[in-house]
Amino acid sequence: MLTNLQSVKKIIILSLIFVLTFTTLHFSLSTNYNVSAADSAAEVYFSSESNNTAPKSGSWYTDPTFAMSGVEYQLSKQADVPLTDPSGANVTTIQVNPNIEYQTILGLGTSLEESTIYNLSLMSPQKRDEVLRKLIDPVNGAGMNVFRITFGASDFTGREFYSYEDIPGQFSIQKDIDYNIVSTVQQAIAIGNETGNPIKIFASSWSAPAWMKTNNSLIGGYLKWEHHNDLAEYYRKAIQAYENLGIPIYAMTIQNEPLYAAPDYPSMQLTPENEREIVIALKNEFDTHSIATKLWSFDHNFEQVWDYIPEILNNPQANEAVDGVAFHDYDGEPTRMSEVHNNYSNKNVLVTERTVWGTSGADRIAQYFRNWAISYNAWVTMLDQNIAPEQWSGTPDPTMVIQSPIDRDTYWITPEYNFIAQFSKFVEEGAKRIDSNYGSAATVTNVSFLNPDNTIVSVVINQTNSEQTFKILSGGKEILSILPAKTVGTYQWMKIESDGNTGSEAPIGSIIAIKAMANNKYVTAGDAGNSALIANRDAAQGWEQFEVVDGGDGFIALKSLANGKYVTAENGGESNLIANRDSIQGWEQFKWIDNGDNTFSLQANANGLYVTAEDGGDSPLISNRPLIDGWEKFQYIIQ
Repeated sequence: MLTNLQSVKKIIILSLIFVLTFTTLHFSLSTNYNVSAADSAAEVYFSSESNNTAPKSGSWYTDPTFAMSGVEYQLSKQADVPLTDPSGANVTTIQVNPNIEYQTILGLGTSLEESTIYNLSLMSPQKRDEVLRKLIDPVNGAGMNVFRITFGASDFTGREFYSYEDIPGQFSIQKDIDYNIVSTVQQAIAIGNETGNPIKIFASSWSAPAWMKTNNSLIGGYLKWEHHNDLAEYYRKAIQAYENLGIPIYAMTIQNEPLYAAPDYPSMQLTPENEREIVIALKNEFDTHSIATKLWSFDHNFEQVWDYIPEILNNPQANEAVDGVAFHDYDGEPTRMSEVHNNYSNKNVLVTERTVWGTSGADRIAQYFRNWAISYNAWVTMLDQNIAPEQWSGTPDPTMVIQSPIDRDTYWITPEYNFIAQFSKFVEEGAKRIDSNYGSAATVTNVSFLNPDNTIVSVVINQTNSEQTFKILSGGKEILSILPAKTVGTYQWMKIESDGNTGSEAPIGSIIAIKAMANNKYVTAGDAGNSALIANRDAAQGWEQFEVVDGGDGFIALKSLANGKYVTAENGGESNLIANRDSIQGWEQFKWIDNGDNTFSLQANANGLYVTAEDGGDSPLISNRPLIDGWEKFQYIIQ
C-alpha cells in the first residue's frame, strides 16, 4: 500500500514540475524545484545579455551599474526540466548522442596578464581573494581551470617593457615577483587546490630579449638565426624559475603572434623555420633537464595557419616535440582547426587568445569546441573604468571584470564572465565533446559534452530577439524547453544508460555524414551525385553530407546535399545506391536499424535487404545482403 501511494505521489510531483517548468520559463521566475539529474531531470542555468547596453559598448566602462541593471539572468538557476518520452512537438530539435565522442576537453579560462594583476594588487586582500574565487571556484564561481601568463612584458601592462634577460648573462624573473605576478598566480593555484579545481598555467612570450633580435629592441624585429639555442635556454630557465616558486608551467606557446610585428609594444616576427629550430632546441633542453612542459606551436590567427605549421609539423623532430597548435581568433574561421585536426590528428588544437561578447560570442565558443578545440582562453580579465592599465595600440573592449578607479575594491562582473561560466562551470576537465547537430543562428545553436561522471552538458545559445522553443532528444528521452531572447542556457542531466548507440534513433531533420565500418571512410555521392554512393572519402564535405528525412510509414529517406536529390536503391535494389530521385517512393525508403554496438544499418524497402559497402568499401553501396555483418554497419556524424 505504501509503495502504491509513493508511486502516485511521484507521478503527481513530476506532473507539477512539468507544468511549473514552462510557467517559470514564460514568466522568468527563478523558483528552484531541486530535482537532480539522477531523478531524470535536467538542471538548467541561464545567462543573458543586457537589454539596455550592447555587448561591446564603451558604456560598460562609463556606467557599468546601469548596464548591469539590464541583465536579467546571471548564471541563474531555473526550474529543472523533466526528461520525458518524445512528444513529437514540431519545434527546433537538438539530437545529442553521447556514444559518439570527439576530443577530450582540457578546460576554459582567461589570462593573468600584468594589467589584470596590477588592478588586483590595488584591492584589499579580501577583495582580491574574492575576485580570484569568482574565476576559479567550481561551486561558487565560474570553475575556470586554464590560465595564461606572459613570459616578460606584453602590451597589457602599466610597466616599462622588460624581458628576463635584458643584459646577456643576467637572467632573472625578479620583476615578476616585484610586480605581484608570482604571488597572484600562487594564490590562484592555492584557491584551485582548495576548491577541488586544480588549475593549469600556460605561458606565452611576446618577445625574445632585445639582444637576440635583428633590431636590438623588444618592439618588432626578427630573431637572429644564431640565437635559437639561446632562446630555448632562456625559456627553459623561465620555466624552471617559476616551478621553483611552486608554479608548474603546464605548457608554453613558442611565440605570441609570430607573424605580426607590433609598432609600439613587445613583439617579434618568427618565421616557421625559426620556430621549427626553436622547438627542436627546446625539446633538447626539456629532455636534458627533465621538464614536462608541453609545447604549443603557432599561437596566431586561424586564417594564416597553413602558411606556418607545415614547415614545423612536417619535420619529424619538431612534430614529435609539439603537443598542439594554438590559435587566436582575429582573422579567419574556426573551421581551420578542423582542417588541422584532419591533417595532423595526433595534435591538439586550442584557442589561446580571444575575448568574445554577447550571445554571438557564446556561439563562437561553441564553434571552437565543435572544431576540435580542447580549450578556450579569454584575453585580459580586468581593466578599470579608465580602461587602464594597458599599452595596446587600440582601444580595448569591455573586460569580464571592470574595476572602479576611485574605490579599488568596487568592481562589476559583466555578462562575458557569465557566458564563459555557462561552459566552464559545467564542463569538467576530461569531458568529451559528443555528437549533436549544431542548429541555426535563426533559432538556437549548441555544443554538447559528456563529463567523466557521466553527466551530459548541452550549452544552448539563443542569439535572436525572441524566445525560442526547442527540444533536446537523447537516449530515447526528450527535454522540452524555452530559451529567452539573447540568452545562453546550460542543460545538465545524467546520461541514460540505455542510450542505445549511434543508430538508436534516426536523426530526422539532421544533416549527417555516414562512415562505413568496412573501411572507416565516409560515403560520398560522387561527381555531385551523378555517380553511385561509395565509401572512399577521408573527410566529410558537401558530397558526403545527407539530410535524414521522414520517409513515411516508419521509413527514412536520405537527401544528398551534393544535388538535393534522394538516394534510391535503383532497379528494386539490384543496382547500386545513387542520389537521383526528386521524390520519395518505395525504392527511396529505408529502415534505420540499431545494431546495439554503436553502429546502424539500412534496410532497403525496395527488396528487404541490407545496404553494404561492397568489397570492403572498394565498390559502391548496394542493398543485397540478407544479414548484417561488418560491411553492413555504419556510423553517422551530425554536421
